[in-house]
Amino acid sequence: MLQFHINKFKNNSNFFKYFFLFLVGFLATFSLPPFSFFPSVFLITISIFYLLYSDNLKEAFLIGFFLAFGWFLVSLYWISNAILIGGKEFFWMIPFIFFGLPAILSIFWGLAFFFTNLIGKNITERLFLLSILLPFFEWLRGNILSGFPWNMIGLSLSSPLEFAQTISFLGPYGQNILIVFLLTIPASLYHNKKIFSFMVTVVCGTVLLTSTYIFNNNKIHFTKQSIRIVQPNFSHFEKWDKSKYLINQDKLLELSKNESKENYIIVWPETAIVNFFENIQQDIPHIVKTILYKNSGILIAGIPRKEMINNKNFYYNSMIAIDHNGKIVGNYDKKRLVPFGEYNPFKTFFSFFNTIATDKEFSKGGQNNQFFAYNNLNLFPMICYEAIFPFKTYKDKSYDLIINITNDVWFGKTLGPEQHFWLAKQRAIETGIPLLRVSNSGISGLIAPNGKEIESLKFGSSGFLELKIPKKFKQTLYLKFGEKIYYLITLVLILLFIFFRRRGFN
Repeated sequence: MLQFHINKFKNNSNFFKYFFLFLVGFLATFSLPPFSFFPSVFLITISIFYLLYSDNLKEAFLIGFFLAFGWFLVSLYWISNAILIGGKEFFWMIPFIFFGLPAILSIFWGLAFFFTNLIGKNITERLFLLSILLPFFEWLRGNILSGFPWNMIGLSLSSPLEFAQTISFLGPYGQNILIVFLLTIPASLYHNKKIFSFMVTVVCGTVLLTSTYIFNNNKIHFTKQSIRIVQPNFSHFEKWDKSKYLINQDKLLELSKNESKENYIIVWPETAIVNFFENIQQDIPHIVKTILYKNSGILIAGIPRKEMINNKNFYYNSMIAIDHNGKIVGNYDKKRLVPFGEYNPFKTFFSFFNTIATDKEFSKGGQNNQFFAYNNLNLFPMICYEAIFPFKTYKDKSYDLIINITNDVWFGKTLGPEQHFWLAKQRAIETGIPLLRVSNSGISGLIAPNGKEIESLKFGSSGFLELKIPKKFKQTLYLKFGEKIYYLITLVLILLFIFFRRRGFN
C-alpha cells in the first residue's frame, strides 16, 4: 500500500513537471513572429536546468519532447484551418494535424535532449552537446524527407532587425546554434562554469555586435524599375467558382491598370489564373491590352500547368511571365510541394488519400527550371511553401530580386499568414536580395535586403502597391557559402567538445 502511494506521488510529480515544461514551450513561442518578444525565448533555459540534473534517458527525452510540444502545438495550431477550407471530407484529419504534427516535430527535440544526456558526463559537456545536438536535429527536421523548417528555434532572432542580420553570415541553421548558446549562458553562470560561460558570452556578444554593425552600415538604395503588387483577396470558393472566372479576371485587371504607362512589372499571386494557359488563349490579348502599354512591361502570374509525357498528364503549380505580345517569356514550376496538400508522399501505402489543395496531384518541377531576366534584373521565383526553406546558392547566376507568390487564404485570420511573411523576410536577409511577396489574401509587400518592410498590404484586404525595387546588397557570406558555414561551425564545436572532455573540464 505504501509503495502504491509513493508511485502515485511520483506519477503526479512527473505529470506536473512535464505539463510545466509544456507551458514553458508555449510561453517561449512569444519570441517568434509576429509577437517577437525576444526575452521570452530564455524561458527555455528552465528546461536546460532540468536536463543538467537528469540522470535518466527516458526523462531527458521527455523534457525535450514536452518543451517542444508546447512550442509547436501553440505556434502551428493554424495549420488545421487549411483542413476546414479543404472540405468536410478532410475533417477526420484535424486531430492528426493539430496534435500529431506537433508530436512528430517534438521527437526531434526529444532526441537532442536524449543524446545530450547519454553522451554528456558532466554539466559542461551537456551544455556543449546541447549546443551541437539541438541545432543538428533542427537541421535534420528541415531536411529529412521533404523537410519542414518552420518555426526553428533560431527564428526568435528575426527581431529586432539588428539581430536578424546574423542569418546573413551564419545562415538559418547557424542561427540555431547562436540561440542555443545564448540559452546556455544563465545555466553556465549559475553553475559557475567560468571558462564555458566566458567563451560563449564573448562569441555571442561578438556575433550580435557584428550583426548590428551590418544593419547600421547597409543602406537601402532603389533602382529605377517600378513594380506593381496586386492583392485581389478572393475567397477560396469564389476563386475556383467557374461562374465567377470573368468577374475575378476583371478585378485583377482593374487592380493592375497602369495609368502612368510606366515600364512596370505587374505581379499576381499564386494560381491567380485558375485555368491552363492553352485554355485561355482568347483572353490573353484582352489582358495584355488592358494592363501592358507601348511594347513595355510584363505580367508575372501564378497558374496551373499541364504537360503530357509518355501519354500521361503531369500537373505543375507554376509561375509564368507574359510580355506585351502575349507570349510566355518565363516559366517556373514549383519544386518543393506541400505534403498532403499538393502531393501524397506516401501514396504507395495511402493511395486512397486525396490531396487537400488540388484535385490533381502536382508534380515536382525540374532542377534546371529557372526564371528569366527583365531590364537587367535577374528574377528568382519562389512559390508559396518554398519561401520557408533556406536559399540555395547558384554559382552560375546572381539574382537581383526574389519573387514569392502565394495564397495564404487557407489559413484564415490566424498566425499562419504572418509567420509565412516573416519567414519570407529571412530569405531576403540571408541573401542580401530584395524580396517581393504577393499573396492572394495577404500579407503582400516588398522587403528590403535587410528585412525592412518597404510597404505591405494587410491580410484580408484588396488593393495594390506601386513601388521601386531596392538594389541588392553585396553578396552575403551565407549566399556565397550556404550551409557550409553551419557544417564548419558544428565541426569546430565537436573538436572543442573533444578538447574539453580530454582536459577533464566539468
